[in-house]
Amino acid sequence: MFKIEDFLIESNLKSHLKKYKLLLICSFIIGLFIGSIPFINEYKENLKVKQLIEKQRKMEIQNKEKICKDESSDYKKFLNLGFPKTAIEKFNNCMREQ
Repeated sequence: MFKIEDFLIESNLKSHLKKYKLLLICSFIIGLFIGSIPFINEYKENLKVKQLIEKQRKMEIQNKEKICKDESSDYKKFLNLGFPKTAIEKFNNCMREQ
């Protein structure tokens, strides 16, 4: 008699799975989405931080260029004297130092 009851339970379970397949799939997808929300937020925050760091680096490079191309710099002096290759070398050295 246990075998018949087991069969009825399995049959009933299979019919419920067939009947509510779409509901189970939707529930799984919703659960997956809700579980991934913290990771999505963390990724967005890391992306913002990386963008801010990149902007800061660009600003630092621009400031270095301004300092190295200043009127009193070696770069301007050699460029005004007509030595562009030497001026570029001086500019590159200045950028590496700072």
